[in-house]
Amino acid sequence: MRDSRPQRSVRVAGLISLPGFVIWYLLPLGMTLWYAFTESAFDRRFAGLKNFSEVVGNKWFRLGSENLLLMGGCMMLAGMLAAMLLAPLLLRHQRLAGIGAAILILPLLIPSVSVVTVWKMLFEIHSILRPTASLLALMTLFLWKTAGACAILLYTDLRRIPREILDAAALDGAGAFRQYVSVQLPLIGKTVVLCSILLVMFLLRIYKESWLLFGDAPGKKLYLLQHFMNQQFKLLRFQNVAAAASILTAAALALYAASLLMLHKRRRGL
Repeated sequence: MRDSRPQRSVRVAGLISLPGFVIWYLLPLGMTLWYAFTESAFDRRFAGLKNFSEVVGNKWFRLGSENLLLMGGCMMLAGMLAAMLLAPLLLRHQRLAGIGAAILILPLLIPSVSVVTVWKMLFEIHSILRPTASLLALMTLFLWKTAGACAILLYTDLRRIPREILDAAALDGAGAFRQYVSVQLPLIGKTVVLCSILLVMFLLRIYKESWLLFGDAPGKKLYLLQHFMNQQFKLLRFQNVAAAASILTAAALALYAASLLMLHKRRRGL
């Protein structure tokens, strides 16, 4: 008979954490949505879609959204490619994989505020006069913090692929590169999707690094949606902050849902 005690323990742990999830996550999210449909923080009358219309029509909101989408796409693509290049290197050098994994995971443990000074010196950052260098600094900082963690996830799943599958591919004439692209990556598709979800999570937090590097007033090429929300907050336009946050949350949930759908289809396919 299958032991149900581990499952029971998981359910109990979930029930214990449920009140905290409701209080610290769902309740603030509900209050944000409520603010988004009011006239202002000082006038609680229902405003319909007025705040959303005002936010979407704001040129700075559109600029921040466009930059976030453009930079986000480039950063996620670069992060995934870097992880896919690092993972087979760890697999090829098994004896050094432990040290390599420790080095790759280290950036996640180092606070961003501790390294931005180094980045400023390396790139001689000035977001207005040197926009290209500033953009490169932000992208490399994102890669430094995220690509290693994704590479470790890919490496862990690559190790589970039976050697017989790779030997069969080699007998069919597939070289190392062809084996990796045509055999190994499709077999770990679910982990690739998981890495994409993690990259989206890290991307939505890139404002912290941007603020540490460039402050409140970056150049137009570096202006993000979070800069718009921060400026609206300083102007006490909380309803606009809530509307912009609601839009960003909806977009993030849509990306997560699409990734989870891909992951579910991948599991069913296997």
